[in-house]
Amino acid sequence: MKKKLVILIILFFFQGIFTNMHHPLMPYYVNSLALPQYMFGFYFAFMNLGIMIGGPFWGNLGDQGKKKLVVIIGYLIYGVNQALFGMGDIFGQWTLSVFRLLSGFGIAAATTIITSEIILLSDSKNRGRNITYGAAAVALGGSVGFFFGGFIHTNEFVINLLNTDNFFNALLLQCLLNIGLAIAFFFSCKPVEVEVKKERKRAQFWEGFSDIKNLNLEMFFFLMSLTFITFAATNIDKYLDVYFSDLGYLADTLGNYKMVVGLVSIAATIILVPLLIKVKKRLLLIGVFQVLSALIVVITFRFSNGNFMLFLYTVFMLYIIIKALYAPLEQEYIAARADQDKIATTMGIRQSFYSIGTILGPIAGAFIYAFNKVLLFGLK
Repeated sequence: MKKKLVILIILFFFQGIFTNMHHPLMPYYVNSLALPQYMFGFYFAFMNLGIMIGGPFWGNLGDQGKKKLVVIIGYLIYGVNQALFGMGDIFGQWTLSVFRLLSGFGIAAATTIITSEIILLSDSKNRGRNITYGAAAVALGGSVGFFFGGFIHTNEFVINLLNTDNFFNALLLQCLLNIGLAIAFFFSCKPVEVEVKKERKRAQFWEGFSDIKNLNLEMFFFLMSLTFITFAATNIDKYLDVYFSDLGYLADTLGNYKMVVGLVSIAATIILVPLLIKVKKRLLLIGVFQVLSALIVVITFRFSNGNFMLFLYTVFMLYIIIKALYAPLEQEYIAARADQDKIATTMGIRQSFYSIGTILGPIAGAFIYAFNKVLLFGLK
């Protein structure tokens, strides 16, 4: 594997850690501010609204030859706004929402550009494999981030050293780590040069969005299905965090569970995705996976009774495996049908369709969860 690819995958791994370490703290942070519980879903939705807006914008800007600057600025925007989000004792709940939106806008830059770089550095033979490695790195990093976030918030040694039982200090640490990522990218990465077409020399904010109208119907409907699938998966993923809190588990218990999820996900991704990419009827395979995942969720939350944690670590792991397989399959499907000179823009558009599900899902889920906790998961 090329050295540049290895560096990008390593950066993706650390991005996964440093952008997920706050997640196990979120339900407890919202409770500590005495905010309505639905704000948990709103904060997640606002961040993904930022990602939806930022994906096409940053992708288009990257395709104009400004990839390095885009990634660095993106990490800085994300980090600073995470620290500001930690100032809930100073700012009101809706100002905090703006910080979350800006965090999402920022991190969309790094995600879009690094994904497009992995694609550009890969030939058609190895593209699926390399996308799989990138997805696995993010998944494992995210799980380590959950573990790390829960650990620093509950471990006495770390608390005595950094006062990370204070939510602001934990989020300030997250800010500093993302600034470190920006510095690491500056010194370690030289993006692939792409030919800039004269008619697209100047990047405008709306240009990335205007490319949506150029999608063929097959790609458009595939991206729409991505939105609906993400809508359901996001509710399960994020409100499982709240469910842990409501059941009386601490942040480290949630972090430990997510760590196991990450290890299972990366094993499934590395072992199974290279085999599944060879399947010709890819869309049929994706459809079967979604039906199976729905059945698994219903079984876990409807029939676990007093054995909820046992079901999570056994039956529900099949859902986790399917979820891990879906991301690289759909990204490879999209990348194979994108124009080479618009890879970053296309992946930015993909990020926007993905984000629509992660925006609407938590908002709808907030009210459904308040009405009936188990009903939310049964709707999958």
